[in-house]
Amino acid sequence: MMSMQHQRQLIEASFVPYVCKCTISPQGLISIRVSDPKTEAVLLSRDGISSSNLMSWNLISAFVADLQADLEKLKHTS
Repeated sequence: MMSMQHQRQLIEASFVPYVCKCTISPQGLISIRVSDPKTEAVLLSRDGISSSNLMSWNLISAFVADLQADLEKLKHTS
């Protein structure tokens, strides 16, 4: 079983060169904010993600890939 701290570190590291801030509530719900490092504008925001759904590297990898795809779509529509 992966710790919530480890989940947070893996998710945040996956968005470099952007700034990713991942917080996990005491209830195990994850909030993610991905920001532009120069302007600090929030590019992507997701709340209420259950950390229990991200208990392996494969699950986190698939989740991050989905978020990165969403981020790319948002960048192209702005």
